[in-house]
Amino acid sequence: MKVHRFGLIGHGSVGSVFARLLREREAGVISYDILLDREDTAARMRKQILADGARPGTLEEAIRESEYVLAIAPPQACRDVAVRASGYLQASQVYCDFASTSPSVKREVAAIVIASGAQFVEGAILGAVDASLACPAILLGGTGAEAAAGILNHYGLRTRLYSLDVGRASAFKMIRSVFSKGMEALLIETLLSARRADLLDEVWDEIRTTLGPDRMERTLKTWIRSHAISSERRYCEILEVKRFMEELKLEPILTRATADVFHRSNELGMPGAFEREPAHFTDVIDYLDRRLEH
Repeated sequence: MKVHRFGLIGHGSVGSVFARLLREREAGVISYDILLDREDTAARMRKQILADGARPGTLEEAIRESEYVLAIAPPQACRDVAVRASGYLQASQVYCDFASTSPSVKREVAAIVIASGAQFVEGAILGAVDASLACPAILLGGTGAEAAAGILNHYGLRTRLYSLDVGRASAFKMIRSVFSKGMEALLIETLLSARRADLLDEVWDEIRTTLGPDRMERTLKTWIRSHAISSERRYCEILEVKRFMEELKLEPILTRATADVFHRSNELGMPGAFEREPAHFTDVIDYLDRRLEH
């Protein structure tokens, strides 16, 4: 297989790992980061890029000298990066955008890149990228995604075609983040409360048991199914939890939001909508979705 040339735009923690993975498999890598343009940070960034086995370059060099451009810009900067990059892109190149953004932003970036003549591939990184070089799964979208996946997998990036339509991979990641980042925040609030109440070990053991691999799916489905007949009672219970957290001198951020969710279900007529707990958890979600449309 021929050796491919990659241009990295953004050499933060993700770019650093990508560079090392690519270089381990002898790819050509040139990396650009905005910190190279600043006098006070250029030397440090250049040192980091070299340590990762890549060659520091300007934005123009990183694009013109590569076949695959891997853009790893922050979400708020990905459109501007695409605009700047489009001035150098050629029809023979593939521009892969890995920013964690909404589907609509991905489609905007795709339009900018495609107008330059280059091919656009959407990338959605699932999970954290860390220094262990254990690359998480990466979903790709767009008409060129399948071919790009073959190349990127060869160089150590765990990619797979998710959809030919740009936006679906990012939609999946955004919705996944509702759970993963929400769970992170919920755990922090729960365990901080447990620490204040001198119950940290006991509460952590309960969480581990409740979400153990032998019972996790059953527990999650039971919570959602029972929401159909218990949302009113749970709303009253969570208000008591909120008051207790305030006694612990903690702001109940997630707990307050949880109360809002139960209150909304009650306002949408959940109490009385089901005579008994439904057989399928999706019945509860379907009911709420229908009511929220009206």
